[in-house]
Amino acid sequence: MKHYKNQSGHKKLKAIITLLAFTFTSLLSFSQTDFLKESWHKQSEPLETKILNFEFQESSNQLLHSFAPWQQTHFSSSGEIWSNATNFSKIDTIRSNQDRYLSKTVLSEQDFLQQNYGKEQLELLTKLHFQEQIYLTARYIPHRLLSYLKEHHTPIERLEEKCAIYSVQINHTTVKLYIDKGTFLISKIQTLSHDELFGDVETEYTYSDYFQIGEFYIAKHIAIKKINGKLLDHVDIIHAKFTDSSPKLLERPSGYKLADEDPKVPSVSTSSYNEHIHLVELGHTDDRAMIVEFSDFLLVAESPLTSENGELIIAEAKKLAPDKPIKYFVFGHYHPHYLGGVRPFVQEGAQIIVSKHNQEYLSYIVNAKRTVKPDRLSLHSRSLQMELIQNSLRISDGDYSMDIYLIGEKSKHTIDYLIYYLPKEKLLFEDDLVWIPMEGDPKNVSPRQIGLYNAIQDLGLEVQTIIQSWPVSDYGVKTIIPFEELENSIKNLKE
Repeated sequence: MKHYKNQSGHKKLKAIITLLAFTFTSLLSFSQTDFLKESWHKQSEPLETKILNFEFQESSNQLLHSFAPWQQTHFSSSGEIWSNATNFSKIDTIRSNQDRYLSKTVLSEQDFLQQNYGKEQLELLTKLHFQEQIYLTARYIPHRLLSYLKEHHTPIERLEEKCAIYSVQINHTTVKLYIDKGTFLISKIQTLSHDELFGDVETEYTYSDYFQIGEFYIAKHIAIKKINGKLLDHVDIIHAKFTDSSPKLLERPSGYKLADEDPKVPSVSTSSYNEHIHLVELGHTDDRAMIVEFSDFLLVAESPLTSENGELIIAEAKKLAPDKPIKYFVFGHYHPHYLGGVRPFVQEGAQIIVSKHNQEYLSYIVNAKRTVKPDRLSLHSRSLQMELIQNSLRISDGDYSMDIYLIGEKSKHTIDYLIYYLPKEKLLFEDDLVWIPMEGDPKNVSPRQIGLYNAIQDLGLEVQTIIQSWPVSDYGVKTIIPFEELENSIKNLKE
């Protein structure tokens, strides 16, 4: 019996050793496999000598200057692509409601030409735009990125159960390529980049339903998650084939070249309307912020686009009143020209005035990770303090006061729209509702303009002057407006 037990134990030990040896051999085999090269053979190499032509249908969603936070604008498009190892040409028509717009794109080894939707002139493109196409064209076909990684001998980052993962830095974007270990086909691409409003933004391309054309493999379906999964797009590839030639969609202009990056140099100037009201103009963004000075604190209204601009406005506030804290920050509505620079004010400890319509959106922006391009709040964290406005809110030091009104839908622009009234000066400050030309009579009166006028009447405000935050100079409209001009524009419309 004892001899039998020993035999059984030896068999178990032998089985374990065999299993370990098989596992080690398998791992060794995987570690020796060049997944990138194998994938390149299937998804890029055939295009060294051939031109792939296919039609596609696309469903995309974008966050534009919409009526409410996170409200998406949907677009449907269809088009055709011709591509080989070095060239990529695309023509497509985008549809939104009943409108249709044509776009053309041509990429080569050194050139990038693009005629954007509904435009006749070529876009002014930079070298950075050109380099981004290495991974942006993966929205339709990932061979440019695959070839880029192979040419740069990109080492494997890590092996997972089903995927081999490669990572590369292209400019300021981290790009990860996932290759299925069984099929050697790309299953997923992820990019991590910086967004001025949302901070760290991950985009994910997922490829499925591969089919074969000769020795070339192409995914029939591509799902694209954008802004950390907030938006979802789809691309479907149809009618793919090899062809002998591609059409000349755009003509390269004489002397054409990609431009170098030309970062805007900050331009800031501050003027005082009176002892309480100060206007900060940011020439590089064409915006105007307002600082309201009370006896022992400040309120700042509007901060455009980026944390850097918020810091510039804070610096101006500290020059004006170095001993007074910024107690409040308020933004007229959630669009980036008014909210984009909010984060430095959170770090300053200001109370951020919000409504129920944009409270969650503000929280997302303030709490977003910023590892790609850190700002002061990400380096020195501070919790968000909010002051909720229902219909109106009075800010006062007991002597001087201002009133903030939630006009919302009446603005005909956004659901969360605020306007600011300074009763002592009979002054109204608003973001972007009045469009009266600097020269000549207004040809049209926008619904926004009518909405503001009606809101002022409904609130019974005695207004003499309106000051507008944006634009300051770029569009040829008045931004310091006598109220009677707004009133006359409405009366003329009625006549």
